[in-house]
Amino acid sequence: MHSHSIKDLWDLPQLKITATEKIDQQIFIDVMPIELKQSCLVCKSNQTIRRGISYRRTVRHLDAFGCRVYLKLPAIRLSCTASFVWHYAFVAPKKRYTKAFEATLPKQAIGATITHTARVTGTPATTVARIVKAWKKKEASRVQQACQHKASYCQNLVLGLDDFAIRKGHTYNTGLHDLRNGAFLDIIPGRTILELEAYFSEQVTLCALKPIAIVMDLAKAYHTFAKKMFPAAIRIADRYHVNRYVTEALQAVRKSVQKRLNAFAKKDLKQYFRILGKRNDQLSIEERMILKRLLQYDTVLRQVYDWKEAFIDWYDCSSSYKQAKKGFQQWLSQGREILHPKVQDCLQTMRNWQDEICNYHQLRFTNAAVEGKNNLIKALQRRHFFTRNPQHYKETILLECNAEWIEYGS
Repeated sequence: MHSHSIKDLWDLPQLKITATEKIDQQIFIDVMPIELKQSCLVCKSNQTIRRGISYRRTVRHLDAFGCRVYLKLPAIRLSCTASFVWHYAFVAPKKRYTKAFEATLPKQAIGATITHTARVTGTPATTVARIVKAWKKKEASRVQQACQHKASYCQNLVLGLDDFAIRKGHTYNTGLHDLRNGAFLDIIPGRTILELEAYFSEQVTLCALKPIAIVMDLAKAYHTFAKKMFPAAIRIADRYHVNRYVTEALQAVRKSVQKRLNAFAKKDLKQYFRILGKRNDQLSIEERMILKRLLQYDTVLRQVYDWKEAFIDWYDCSSSYKQAKKGFQQWLSQGREILHPKVQDCLQTMRNWQDEICNYHQLRFTNAAVEGKNNLIKALQRRHFFTRNPQHYKETILLECNAEWIEYGS
């Protein structure tokens, strides 16, 4: 390959290649600046004097052809009002890696560990950690501002609120999501009303948001906070959280039924309990045959299963909000006929939250995307064995959950 083609390949227009050498899986390229002189760094004068080359500095550049590429840069001594060494724009002073190579490390590190990135790139882990940490601090702030700016100018903004565990059973954070644009807006420390209000009081951008709806689970703290902070917004109970109450009631009935059955039937119900929780229209032919056998064990179990399927049909088939309100009352009446304490407890919860549940049919949004982001956070915690620095922890979450907003540079 001609030298000018190699220069174009690595985007080094200010250099000329004098020699190349390949040793094992490494390519060493001797280069020289095209210009003969460089302006003085102090007085900006062009009347500098070259004093020769002190040594050649080896820096890592972008890999090519499956090999690591190193540039041998001459340390050209210059003098004017002060003595200095030739400054190269594509590599910082006293650094062993070009800016282009450093820009590739964050892309490798997102979704991976520092150790893995260091092993893949052949770079010391401390170097990768230093570069990635500095990049995350700058990029996370930019991404968050971009997401919040787009949300603030969104006409029909829909927000999602949900908590995720830092340490399950002890410490939780709250994620604020833009469901309309698919962005993770912010991480709020804690999940109580006081913690939410204290954080929002310091965030002018978040307070200025004008959502038409907010999707959340049935946590009373979130609904109270949303009603106070965004009184004009519709509060929607997340479909999948609501449906879980019905599914848990079904499984509670299954457990009570199997206690009074014979050994074979008890084992059968316990072995195939997941089939009861699946949607009927998603069952295979074999699973339908198993379901038919399971429902023959008890009439109450069949009643609860039909009640669960009726709830799914109500969510899917209600064509308007008015029809949904009427259909929901019919579904509650169907549940009252089932004389089981777990079902009655579930019905009480549904009656308490019926307005928020029916609001789904005014604006059909769920927190499915939010749960996907929560799974990303869980994977991140397992991958990093948790992060002690809370600011770095927040930056990593914001970047990994807003991957499409990231600009890696060149």
